[in-house]
Amino acid sequence: MNILKSYPFKKESKSNFEPGLYAFLLFFTTLYFSNEYFYLAIPVSVLIFNTKSLLNNKNDILARKSLQRIILLTTIYVIASYVNKLVNGHPIGSLKEYYASFLLFPVLLFSAALIDLRKVFRFFIYFVAFEAVIGLIEYYFGVRSFFLENIAEVNSSSEYLYDHRVNGLSLSSSIFSLKLLVSIIAIEFSIIKKRLKIILKGLLFIGILISFNRALIVSILIFWMVLFVYQLFTCKTYNLKNSFKIALNFLLFTGVFLLFSNHNLLVEMQKKNPEKQQLEMKFKSLEKKLTFNDFKETTQTDFFPKMKEGSELDTNLRANKIFYNSAKGFNTSGRTLIWMNYIAYIDQHMWFGYGSDKLLFKAVDQDNKKIKLIHAHNSFLQLLATNGLPISMLFIVIIWLVWTKKNFLFLIPILIFSTFQYGVFWGFSLLDLFFFSILMYPSKLLDEK
Repeated sequence: MNILKSYPFKKESKSNFEPGLYAFLLFFTTLYFSNEYFYLAIPVSVLIFNTKSLLNNKNDILARKSLQRIILLTTIYVIASYVNKLVNGHPIGSLKEYYASFLLFPVLLFSAALIDLRKVFRFFIYFVAFEAVIGLIEYYFGVRSFFLENIAEVNSSSEYLYDHRVNGLSLSSSIFSLKLLVSIIAIEFSIIKKRLKIILKGLLFIGILISFNRALIVSILIFWMVLFVYQLFTCKTYNLKNSFKIALNFLLFTGVFLLFSNHNLLVEMQKKNPEKQQLEMKFKSLEKKLTFNDFKETTQTDFFPKMKEGSELDTNLRANKIFYNSAKGFNTSGRTLIWMNYIAYIDQHMWFGYGSDKLLFKAVDQDNKKIKLIHAHNSFLQLLATNGLPISMLFIVIIWLVWTKKNFLFLIPILIFSTFQYGVFWGFSLLDLFFFSILMYPSKLLDEK
């Protein structure tokens, strides 16, 4: 069976080497010593493995009207973004500043169309399960990471799982949790033996709790609810075995959660609200608060706008009022303040955004005594603030055209996660490649055997 029948030049992988290599490269780029440039090894490998097939089928490829339309709109998107960058982006002072993340979008579509989704992410699950084991050992020894120096120590006096979260093999617990999200989704359509799948799920569920990312937990719980309802209504025979299979995710997760029974998700979310202090400027002592005047800015931070706080921030915008009022009493880890800044910026730069350069706000890190750069922690706000409305809408249109209108169930947790984290729309990333591969997959993943 040709699993990518919409792309006749791509045949199902006969060996495990190619998908295994892609999975390893994806995992390798997320490790604590890697950087984002390592992602480029993936499209290069995809091109190497598929050059012959592409050349043999170039006439068929170019004759497809749907493909022509996508290529045309993608070209317009890249050109429009680049013009926006040159006209409205921050001044270019060096050769590397001519680069922008939107240039990788065509490469992302190309790679997503050609990888063997089910096989690649089956191997990826194995790698992440191994990282969950490393994370569990870190949790047992009360450290965030065995591999990183100069990071915050675990607060052993705290009862909150959030204060005990670990990094695994990643640079941060957020990156660890992102890999867990991909694996939790992929394991539902990957062909893995039943007993092994239960073991892998158990390890992934442990990873979810010890990395303790609230956006991840909320996303997968909603995903499992939707999946449960779907399987309940599509199940042809009801018996104890089928009922157990349908409810397996909840049963396994509940069992793992009981191992950490001293902790509770709602309690975690209702702990002290640090951004209330920033929003209302209620600092204990202004003398103790560092300002930008205490630092010499570098070219890396100089162009970015400052994060506004207190009276500087426009709280009259309707969306800002909604965010602030709905977040009262919850610890959103600073997202309320961040989102309000991004919404205010979008309101003032509706048409061109930040000139298609990725918008980051700069703020003073009072704990580490340095200037830090902050993304939107929301993919959709990040997209709008970066590009402006017209280019962002063109991007959404391209997404709609490449979507096969199948597998929306698997897109739900990614979209929810990306509402609370900067998940998709990075340019070329693990979650971007996974997201677009699902978008472009030609048949229903749950129905395939």
